[in-house]
Amino acid sequence: MAGYKKNVPLGTRDIMFGEATLYRNLRNRLTGLYTRLGFSEIMTPGIEYYDVFEAGSTLPQESMYKLTGSDGRLLVMRADNTTPIARVAACKLPEDRVTRLFYHQRIYRLSEGYKGRRSEIMQSGVEIIGASGIQSDLVCIHTALETLSEVCGDYKLELGHVGYYNAMISELGLDRELEGRIRKLVEAKDAGKIEKYEKIRKIPFLFGGAEVFPEAAELAKGNGKALAALEYLKKVYTALCEAGYKDRILIDLGIVHSLDYYTGLVIKGYMEGAGEPVLAGGRYDTLVSKFDRDMPATGFGVNVSEIAETLMREKPKSEVTDGISGEEISFDEKSFPEAVRYLRENPGSCLSVAHTENDV
Repeated sequence: MAGYKKNVPLGTRDIMFGEATLYRNLRNRLTGLYTRLGFSEIMTPGIEYYDVFEAGSTLPQESMYKLTGSDGRLLVMRADNTTPIARVAACKLPEDRVTRLFYHQRIYRLSEGYKGRRSEIMQSGVEIIGASGIQSDLVCIHTALETLSEVCGDYKLELGHVGYYNAMISELGLDRELEGRIRKLVEAKDAGKIEKYEKIRKIPFLFGGAEVFPEAAELAKGNGKALAALEYLKKVYTALCEAGYKDRILIDLGIVHSLDYYTGLVIKGYMEGAGEPVLAGGRYDTLVSKFDRDMPATGFGVNVSEIAETLMREKPKSEVTDGISGEEISFDEKSFPEAVRYLRENPGSCLSVAHTENDV
């Protein structure tokens, strides 16, 4: 029985030729950017103990690929990049200084049966560990803006603050399950399904430029924590506008993220032609403490798979080649030395693998 020997699992696919080259070029360009901005690379294992994600991630366990190690312990294929880096921060990074990290790593999540949904995603991103305050938030957002500019062409970055939403929802005293359902509806901007809670229904519509701030302040009147979060966001927005990014940034108080380990400023990035956000992140000051060390942190991840697929859709098929772009040099065993000398003198050429009549 043939089974699935010619197939790949749902949500995965083979990447070849020009597309593989594109992935490599994106990685190289991002590596160059991150190192110029002062970040150092980190690589974490492709598999982790389940305990790591149980402690630090808010992903449902049903979305994780699980396997059993030789010691009988439950393992998980890397479902998120930030949680393992938080583990590293707690165990191996110094507490008395700021560490800037970047990564290029795949994550694996069960696609939940949705057609076309990826189970294997190439991500790139940065984490700033050990720094709090507006300066580190501005560094993170600046890096995100430069990242989008480097690889996305036309782009927009949305700014929000989960403190605003958290303060507003806490007024209602809801149980955790209902609050989780409402969070997902707000994140999806599906306000029509949010019943009874009039203020929460309006949050997904708090979107745009500076005009959002007075409207959001009016909605949060009397809620000191929500107003404080809004004032902080306004300071960040103003600084970015004065730095020349006004045309690239928007306010969106409906960004709450399904990964609810975020504690402050949050961001989402979009590129023209992409079907989903290509960048997401924010501040997560309590995540590292799940691994028994208190360290503030902020960062973001970039969906390189979505960027690459968007760029590939824009490429003419004629540009997607097997990598042979120069002259092919024919030879036999007697002319092989001469062919090698010619190859050395003519970079870009390659040796032909076509057989000749003398081949046995």
